[in-house]
Amino acid sequence: MQQPFSFILTCVAASVSASLVFADPPKSTIKVRLIGDGPKAARVSVVGSDDQPHAPDGVSLRKMKTGESYFYADDAFAVSPPKGKTHLRFSGGIEVIPQTVSLDATADAEFTVHLRPWIDMAARGWYSGDSHVHLHTGGPIEVTVADALLAARAEGVNYANLCVSNNVGDDIRDAELITGKPHAASTDKHLLVFGEEMRSMIYGHMQFFGIKKLVEPQYTGFDDTPNRNDFPANYRMAAEACRQGGYVTYAHPMFVGQPFPFGDDLTAPNAAARELPVDVIMNVVQGVDLMCYNSDEDLSAELWYRLLNCGLKLSACVGTDALLDQSTDPMGGCRMYVKVNGPLTMENWLEGLYKGRTFVTNGPIPQLSVADSQPGATFNTKPGTVHVKVSVESRVPFDHIEVIVNGKVAVEKVVELKADSTTVHVQHFEPDIPIERSSWIALRVRGPDHPDIIDGPAWAHTSPVYMHVNRQPIRSAEDAQYFVDWIGQLIKVVATRDRYASVKDRAEVEALFHKAQDLYRRRAK
Repeated sequence: MQQPFSFILTCVAASVSASLVFADPPKSTIKVRLIGDGPKAARVSVVGSDDQPHAPDGVSLRKMKTGESYFYADDAFAVSPPKGKTHLRFSGGIEVIPQTVSLDATADAEFTVHLRPWIDMAARGWYSGDSHVHLHTGGPIEVTVADALLAARAEGVNYANLCVSNNVGDDIRDAELITGKPHAASTDKHLLVFGEEMRSMIYGHMQFFGIKKLVEPQYTGFDDTPNRNDFPANYRMAAEACRQGGYVTYAHPMFVGQPFPFGDDLTAPNAAARELPVDVIMNVVQGVDLMCYNSDEDLSAELWYRLLNCGLKLSACVGTDALLDQSTDPMGGCRMYVKVNGPLTMENWLEGLYKGRTFVTNGPIPQLSVADSQPGATFNTKPGTVHVKVSVESRVPFDHIEVIVNGKVAVEKVVELKADSTTVHVQHFEPDIPIERSSWIALRVRGPDHPDIIDGPAWAHTSPVYMHVNRQPIRSAEDAQYFVDWIGQLIKVVATRDRYASVKDRAEVEALFHKAQDLYRRRAK
């Protein structure tokens, strides 16, 4: 909460005291109306002549990692900064052109901001989503489901998975809001669905979409809680989420500077996706969050490539880990897009996600076609060449377009683009790529950081198209062996921490991990 500008300064010298009173500086009132195809919501930043952020009375200010403060506005608002030079910035998510208004507010002012999209993905059947948003974490900002809807509208997020979870212990909030249906506050363009983030201190964190009730235990391995032990393995909760008809993805899979998430201290907590290889090959995980505010995109993609190379299918997802009751970067700064058949419904959106009709991005819009097949598709072919169609549209500059085949760059196009806020950058090309064995093909876009990117630098990736040459499976013995060794380290963690109520519990976890390890060992032959 901002402190009042006026204050009293008291100086004491010997027996003499004096008080100096500084009055509030004169203020101006700025009234703004937001429009588009009707009343609009937006993320707004206001910086006054005092170089301080300002917000309407009773509206919470949040702060990004960059230090920029913002608030959400719906339809219209009024703000009263000190008189003088004032800067206002209006943002509407990836698809909307940001606008900056600077004025010398020596008197009251009133104006209208027309929020204009540079692209309309919903008109093309693509709807955005964020798998990992928290409504209540015990933070200082009071929020309701209505506030989540306002944020989703302002950021242009069509599907917000509001994750019920613990904060640091057994304080699980909003579990009763998990129903397997969109919340009643949802609209035909913005779905708010309560799901879950299941947290383990050593196995990794998972998000559940579309579940009908809380999957328990919701957390494991937390000290000084009823669930102190590392039991059960994440597999059991992921399997229950699937049984409920839900969709499972792993959160923030890899962290910066940790290409192999096992250190010298095997007892130390770690939130990387260490059980992901187990749960994927056991068929209880369908996606992985390649992008997150708290992870490394390139390392996460490398892990994903290795799993794909083992013949495992995983959709590209995004979960920002935005906290709506705290000052964090907003939801949807990076996001997934899902190709939906028919109108936007929870069922249609989750079906597209499950089938891998997705791409992830913090700005660029990549589109890929392989032999006229779209991401998520699987087809049989013979050795030879396949025709690939690539398209990238972006309002922020990018410099590399890469066609990825089995985790390697098969075709690269380097482009030189200037950072011009009024330009939409478009690139098309159609390479023919030789394919001699069963493979997957995806598209990756990279670029520099940019002020309009919340979680830079620019990065985007499609889910793969899968090709079976002569009906053979996709296989990489090297990558399968990598996961044999990975799970071996995980088994060492189990033995070293040894946080189980009984020998039977530990044996159950070890048996599961050995089973998954054997499945990779067969693929490594």
